[in-house]
Amino acid sequence: MTSQRLLAVAVAASAAAASGGCGASASASATSAPMPASPASSASTTEAPASPNPTALDAAPILVDSSAWSTVTRSPWPVEPDPRDPRDARDPREASLAAACGGTDAALARVARDVVELRARGLGTPDAESLVAKLRASGEPYVRPRVIVASGHAPIDDTKLRSELAHRTDARAPVRCGVAIAATPHGGEVLVVLRVEALADLAALPTRARTGEWLSFDARVHVPARSAKLVVLGARGVPKTMPTSLDPATGISRARFVLDQPGAFTVQLVADLAEGPRPLLEARVFADVTPPRPGDEPPAPGEELATSADARDAHDARDGHDPRDARDDAALLARMVAALRTAEGFPALTRDEKLDALAHAHAERMREQKAVAHDLGDGDFRERFEAEGGLDARAVGENVAHAPTIALAHRALHASPSHRINLLRGDYTHLGVGVARAADGSVYVCETFAVVARSAPH
Repeated sequence: MTSQRLLAVAVAASAAAASGGCGASASASATSAPMPASPASSASTTEAPASPNPTALDAAPILVDSSAWSTVTRSPWPVEPDPRDPRDARDPREASLAAACGGTDAALARVARDVVELRARGLGTPDAESLVAKLRASGEPYVRPRVIVASGHAPIDDTKLRSELAHRTDARAPVRCGVAIAATPHGGEVLVVLRVEALADLAALPTRARTGEWLSFDARVHVPARSAKLVVLGARGVPKTMPTSLDPATGISRARFVLDQPGAFTVQLVADLAEGPRPLLEARVFADVTPPRPGDEPPAPGEELATSADARDAHDARDGHDPRDARDDAALLARMVAALRTAEGFPALTRDEKLDALAHAHAERMREQKAVAHDLGDGDFRERFEAEGGLDARAVGENVAHAPTIALAHRALHASPSHRINLLRGDYTHLGVGVARAADGSVYVCETFAVVARSAPH
């Protein structure tokens, strides 16, 4: 059995970072953490009365054409076979394995079927960006999906698979799965499991709306959280943070947001958990425009700089020169950030050696632990920043990501509301960038930001 973990975003996931050779998407595990440099009190929220359980909803239809968009985003999706879809004849083995995994989510199951059909035809597994795009189009708001793929002579040993899946259910929140099995042309069998740890669930949110319309975002958070915020992101510009309530007793989080212009919007619920800020849910909403084909997302401003760098690498390889190292990767990413800020009308940030050192050390640590997080046992960025000393900053922030390439990491961070806040924060003055390449060529990325009042002598 092979297992792939999709970390976004950046898998961010509107996709996040990807291990196992998959592409990045900003809805996976890229997380951002704008924070004051000194200890600060928890952000206050207006508590709302408990509302009905947002997961107890009338079943909304799931579109048969998986390349089209669901009418709503919600979770979990109930298992109600759609007679219009011939694939909806429930396979008892799939149901049994899903139960061992933690429980079936219908939208995850449909995307798993798309993936297993590709694998059975020998076309491979979609990259993380494509996979997360399929999940969003299917109305699935979960972030950080994991893919488990098994193949062999038919039938695959269900006992071993069930034991493996049951072993993976040691989670702090409900586990939701989609399982699909397909036969190969030569007597084999392929099994695909999409697995998520549902840290929160979302009440039905429409996919399409009108410009100027106000929409309600109602969620239930399943893990302890100090606060929550809803971040709304348009195609360009600075994300907006909406007033968001969180009732600690019930986990109910509520916010309202307006679609202030035509176009595509990404909305993301970010909670302050024990390990730091983390995206819990993400949805796409389209105001007076037709949703694009899933995966047809434009590149981020600055991403074009990767083309010239790749061409230079190819030229160096032909000449027998060494490929660019981590310092070159960091410089490329810093140029992408500068190009993005210029395109959006913000001043460039000053590279700082101490911020670079903090970013590089954290990128190396993420590579060593094969994890994408702000706190890997040595404190979050605020704590690491204060321990380092040498800079007097009024506020600091950090973006982290894992992706196959620098360009995809930049795209995923730009596509994620919580990360773009850091990238386009107007009062940030200094930047640090660290990149660590894994053995498979993928990159662990850390961007550090600061509002520097004065810089101590180096």
